[in-house]
Amino acid sequence: MTAEALRSLAPRVDFVVGGVQKGGTTSLDRLLRTHPAVAMARSKEPHWFDQDALFAAGDPDPAPYHGQWGDALAQRLCGDATPSYVWWPGAIERIHAYHPGMKWIVLLRDPVERAYSHWNMQRERGREPLAFDEALDAEPLRMASGDPTAQRRHSYASRGFYARQLAALGSRFPRDQVLVLLSEDLRGRASATAAAVTDFLGLDPLASVPEVSANEGDYATPMQASDRTRLVALYRADVTELERLLGRSLAHWLA
Repeated sequence: MTAEALRSLAPRVDFVVGGVQKGGTTSLDRLLRTHPAVAMARSKEPHWFDQDALFAAGDPDPAPYHGQWGDALAQRLCGDATPSYVWWPGAIERIHAYHPGMKWIVLLRDPVERAYSHWNMQRERGREPLAFDEALDAEPLRMASGDPTAQRRHSYASRGFYARQLAALGSRFPRDQVLVLLSEDLRGRASATAAAVTDFLGLDPLASVPEVSANEGDYATPMQASDRTRLVALYRADVTELERLLGRSLAHWLA
């Protein structure tokens, strides 16, 4: 048997919950942990494939990554819930090189609300001194800085171009390996959404599905109408393309 064939038989991570930050991935991770046939990573977000330094000299030894699952890697369906994988440059290619058969569950949230939620999180953590409109103004320079920490923390608007991200994902993974969900469905139709996930992964349905919270939180102040108008205009073309890709109206995102 060739080395390539042997590698294809080696235990690997089977699926990723790959999008988006502040979109309900924590809730889905918790839900999947209740399934007896699933093993999620010990750390909710392993951040293996979006660490450029790890891959600077080529594909790294995955042993430290696989340590997140231990013996379960060969015994159960193993998942990694790191939402930035669908957005971080290079992560999709690295995942394809690691496992072309990887399944993706992509959770999407209204990009305008997602951006404001992201900014609120950074404010609460003491990492964002700027008002929301100022942070949006500063984002292009922050993203161009080459500082990965700044890029992760301050990518409020940048992460919301979902059609663009799904196009990149579709260039490497076939459609039947990708399940796209809306975080609002996870909140409002938890049982049906959980059933879609288990069916996609080839698992028996969950015995029970608790009420799901998408971890949105309360904000000290609501978003300014001018900021919403600005972001709706920014995302309009991408949301229109996303509607075409999903065959579903997202007009409420642009209201």
